[in-house]
Amino acid sequence: MTQHTMKKKAEAPPTKRALIYLRVSSAQQADTDFDSEGYSIPAQREACERQARSLDAEVVETYVDRGESAKTAKRPALQAMLARLKEDDLDYVIVHKVDRLARSRADDVEIVMAIRQAGAQLVSVTENIDETPSGLLLHGIMSSIAEFYSRNLAAEVVKGTTQKAKTGGTPFKAPLGYLNTREVVDDREIRVVTLDPKRAPLIREAFYLYASGDYSLSELAAILEERGLRSRTTRKVAGRTLGINRLSSLLRNPYYMGVVNYAGKTYKGRHEPLVDEGTFQAVQDLLTSKRVSGERAWRHFHYLRGSLYCRECGSRLIYTKVRGNGGLYDYFICGGRQHGNCSQRYHRMEAVEAAVERHYAKVQLSGSERQRIREAVGAHVAVIAELAEQKVADAKAVLKRLDQEERKLLSAHYADRVSESLFAEEQERIRRERISANTQIEQLSFQHEQVLAALDLALALTEDIQRAYLQAGPSERRLFNQGFFERLEIDAEEVAEDQRAEPFSQLLALQPSSDDGAEDLAHLDWSKDKAPGRVRTEIEAIASLGGNDRTPDPYFEVGGSNVEKLVGVVGIEPTTKRL
Repeated sequence: MTQHTMKKKAEAPPTKRALIYLRVSSAQQADTDFDSEGYSIPAQREACERQARSLDAEVVETYVDRGESAKTAKRPALQAMLARLKEDDLDYVIVHKVDRLARSRADDVEIVMAIRQAGAQLVSVTENIDETPSGLLLHGIMSSIAEFYSRNLAAEVVKGTTQKAKTGGTPFKAPLGYLNTREVVDDREIRVVTLDPKRAPLIREAFYLYASGDYSLSELAAILEERGLRSRTTRKVAGRTLGINRLSSLLRNPYYMGVVNYAGKTYKGRHEPLVDEGTFQAVQDLLTSKRVSGERAWRHFHYLRGSLYCRECGSRLIYTKVRGNGGLYDYFICGGRQHGNCSQRYHRMEAVEAAVERHYAKVQLSGSERQRIREAVGAHVAVIAELAEQKVADAKAVLKRLDQEERKLLSAHYADRVSESLFAEEQERIRRERISANTQIEQLSFQHEQVLAALDLALALTEDIQRAYLQAGPSERRLFNQGFFERLEIDAEEVAEDQRAEPFSQLLALQPSSDDGAEDLAHLDWSKDKAPGRVRTEIEAIASLGGNDRTPDPYFEVGGSNVEKLVGVVGIEPTTKRL
C-alpha cells in the first residue's frame, strides 16, 4: 500500500455510528475538583472515545447520568439513550464498564435486548464482551458480579448504619437545625453532628412557641419566615421558607429531642437535643388535637387579636379590613354583632391601639409594694421547696427503675427474645413514663435564685411597663398583652376593664388596700396549717402528688413551684421554657 493510499484511508470519514453512556453514582463524585464533571466522567469519556476511534465509529451523542444509582433503570440520560436507539441508525453503544449500564441482572437483560433490537452492539472498554459464546458468558458473569457487588454493598451499609444508630450516631443527613461536620480526634477524622448556629435557635423557638398553644402553623410559619429561617441551599435549589406541611413534619421529628429513629427502632442519640421531652410531647398533643378538630388560620393578623373583648356582651373582638371611600380601613368589630347580641359600633384600630397603650400606665407597683411582694413570695417558695423535695426523690427513683427496664429490654431485643411489636410498645411506654417523671422533677426542683430572679424580672416590669410597651414592635407587643392580660374589655374605643394574667394578677392582688392597717405580707405565717387559704390549697396539692401517672400541669413553665406560675409560657420576650 502506497503512502498516498494510506493517507487517503486515514482521512476517510468513519463508517460506523455510536452512542456513549457515562455514569457516576453520587453527586460528590461529579462535583470533585474544579470541573463540574469531577475526575471520573472525563476519564470514562476519554476511554470511550478512544474505543470508538478503534472501531472506526463516529460518536453521535454522549449521555451522562451524574449522581444516579444503577440499581434502577429509571435514569434520565439512560432513558433518553434508549429512546434514541429506536431510530435504528446506530452500530454501537459504548460504556466504560458493564456496571456503568446496570447493577441489576434484570435491568441488564432489558437494556441489552433494547440495544440488540435497535441493531446495535454493546461494547465495554475494559471488558472483552461481544456476540460470541465466550463474550456472552463473560457479559453474564460481569453482570452477575455487578449485581452481587451492589447487593452486598447495600447489606454492609445497612449493617454499618444500624450499628451506628445503636451507638447514638446519625446514619442519615442531619435535619434542619443541625450540620453534618467532620472533626479530628486523636489524629482521626470522624463525622459528627453539630448545631447549626443560624437555624438551631429558630427551630428551638418554634417548638416553644407552638407548645404555648397561641399560634397556628400558618402563623408560626410567618413568624419563622420573618426571623429568617430557610431550608438549606443545595447545588440545585436555593434555600426556601418553610411551608405548613414542612413545618408540621419538622415539629413531628423526634430527632430534635435527642433520639434517632432508624429502621423502625428508636435509639438515644449522641447529638445535642434542641427541645426537652416534655415540650416535644406537648407539641405532638397539640398537632394531633388540631388535626382532629381542624386548625383555623385567621385571614388578618394583628398583635391585639385574641386579647380584646367587648365590654357590652363579652364576645371577642375581631380584627378586619373594610373597604371604603379611599381604600381599606382597619377596624375591630364585636363578634356578637353577627348574632344580633351587641349594639357596639366598629372600633377604629388606631384608637384601640392608643387606648391599650394608655392602659399600661395602670400596670405598675411602687417600690415598697414590690419589696413586700418579693418577701412574701420568697417565704412561699421556701415552704414549697421543702414539701417538693420528697416528690423529686420519688421521681428520680422512677427514672432509675426505667433505666434498668430499658437495659433489660435492649438486651432481650439484641438476643431476639422479644418481638418487634412488643419491643416498640415497651420502648414507647418507657419513653412516656420517663417524660412524666422528668416533667415532675422539672416542676418540683427548686432553684431559689432562678425563681427569685424571674420574680424580680416580673416585678421590674411593673415599675414602668408602659415605656417598654411603647418601645416594642408588633411581635413583642403581642407577647406583652398575652403575658399581662387574660382579656382587655373595650367600650367606645377605650379599655373599660381588664383581667390580669398570671403571675401579675397574683402579684397585684398582694398589694395592701391602704397603708393604714395594711397586713405586712412579709410576716404572714406560711406554714402548712396556717398559710393563707389559696396558698394552703396549693401546698396540699403538692403534698398529694403521687406516682408518674399524673398529668403534668399544662400551665406550669418555671423551674420552681408547681402551683405558682411566676412567669408563664408567654408574656416576657423572648419566650423561653424557664424565663
